[in-house]
Amino acid sequence: MTIGEKLRFFAENYIGSVSKLAELLDMKPPSLYVYLNNESIPGGDILRKLKDLGCDINWLLTDDDKPPPETLESLQARLKQLEEENARLRDSIGRILLLAQEVNKQKKSKPKPKK
Repeated sequence: MTIGEKLRFFAENYIGSVSKLAELLDMKPPSLYVYLNNESIPGGDILRKLKDLGCDINWLLTDDDKPPPETLESLQARLKQLEEENARLRDSIGRILLLAQEVNKQKKSKPKPKK
């Protein structure tokens, strides 16, 4: 497997999708495709972020085609990622509820038109 194939495998099997991996790496999908298509090799910053997401960098950069088993490290990274996403979603839901309450308040306080 090439580095690009391994990155795609990691994205789809450990993260969920290539676009989600791009988001977690703070890059746009076209920028990630440079690596997925083997046009470039990820530099130190990208490799560090991949490691933080649970990617086995030794597997990624060596000729070992056998995917690594999910390690405690990768599971912890995935759990952290899901917890952060959960917190963002809860925050968004809270803001939506506040806006809905404000809209309802505005509707109730608005005088009804006279007939």
